[in-house]
Amino acid sequence: MRERGSMMEMTSNMTAGRLFLRRWADHWKKQIVMLRSVFDGIVLLYIGIPGLLLVGRVYYGLWREALPAWLLHLPFTVFPAYLLLVMYATGGLILFIEAADVLFLKQRREWIHAVMRRAALVSLPGHFAVIGAAVALAAPVLVRVHGLETGEVFRIFAVACGIKAVHLFLQNLIQIMRTGWRCVLYRSAAFILLGAGFVSWLVMEGGRVHAFASAAVLAACVLLTVLLAEIRFRLRGRFEAEVREEERQRTVLTGLLLAGTMDRPPAVRTRPWLFRRGGRLLRSNRPEAVIAESIVKAFFRGPEWRLYAQFVLYGAAAVWFPAYPVNLIVFAALLLLFAYWLNGHRQAFFAKGLMPLLPLPEGTEYRAAPLSLRLLLYPGTLLLTCVLGASLFHAWWGVIAGIPAGLLLTRAAASLSGLFTLGRRRHSGKG
Repeated sequence: MRERGSMMEMTSNMTAGRLFLRRWADHWKKQIVMLRSVFDGIVLLYIGIPGLLLVGRVYYGLWREALPAWLLHLPFTVFPAYLLLVMYATGGLILFIEAADVLFLKQRREWIHAVMRRAALVSLPGHFAVIGAAVALAAPVLVRVHGLETGEVFRIFAVACGIKAVHLFLQNLIQIMRTGWRCVLYRSAAFILLGAGFVSWLVMEGGRVHAFASAAVLAACVLLTVLLAEIRFRLRGRFEAEVREEERQRTVLTGLLLAGTMDRPPAVRTRPWLFRRGGRLLRSNRPEAVIAESIVKAFFRGPEWRLYAQFVLYGAAAVWFPAYPVNLIVFAALLLLFAYWLNGHRQAFFAKGLMPLLPLPEGTEYRAAPLSLRLLLYPGTLLLTCVLGASLFHAWWGVIAGIPAGLLLTRAAASLSGLFTLGRRRHSGKG
């Protein structure tokens, strides 16, 4: 009876092994087909070989030649941030679960467990190899600039792999157990806690990595990884979420390759995030005031607000870093470009939908132009002027002075709407 049971168990394991190998091979075949559909192999060969030679030459120079001045002054805290960025960007866990597995869960649950365990064991070395390449790339700076020994670099690599293993299983569990904003919140909190622990350990004592502390941290990571893996493999009742997360991880490469060729479909919301109650922004009930409010609400409720935020943040950086008078020239150019872009949105608002059919009084669009532009410009211009004031005067009162200056510059820029040939009068009943 024992022999029969062992034979059945061996057959089950062999069958699960063949199932895993088939899914693993199918996955990589799809990835290779996707890459070949985007990149030509001959072109990559002609570009890849010189690229590898160039990278090898630069890497050899980092070990043997004089380092650039900016690398010599690079603080050690940049290295853990660099490793965390690599760990965050290397993707998640692929366990080779398919939707058709629901037919076998009741009778062959051990098959699914065997496939998941093998998939985890195969997936982890790939992530560790990426981390190893990142550590090897930074090794010349760690050894020659910060004085670390080779053993310390290897211990950093080992602990980083442990943190990545914990992050993989923890992220997979959160993606399955939570949805929506809760999933984003838990996932961000988990990565922040892991990253804070990793940075605290690495920066402690000036970056010197002791063997005992490294062994203790690595052992804790291994135990936590095993615990999370067992919780993940024994999880029940979440099969649809597991399949959804599996498809998301498998299509990461496809999404990256097609990101520049396809637009993401707009999200359908029953209620907007901004101006939910539809409150009035202006006290006046005149047609131009109502139209100006509609333009502002349509702008900040749509996807354009992301580009607005990026423009303001990058513009603030462009104003802060240069010295006087370059920052003043950059600020003036940014303000003119900002006004021109927002005027273009105002013009597009009047051209789309049912706006041309509305019986608006004559000259409504012309009168609404400076008012709507003023409302659109004020948040971004206020931040830019505050940053400019801090950059010019190097004092806190420069930020305070930027508030009235932002209001005055907004009114001045809004009055330029007619210069951009955007303030067209609407004539009702006239040819």
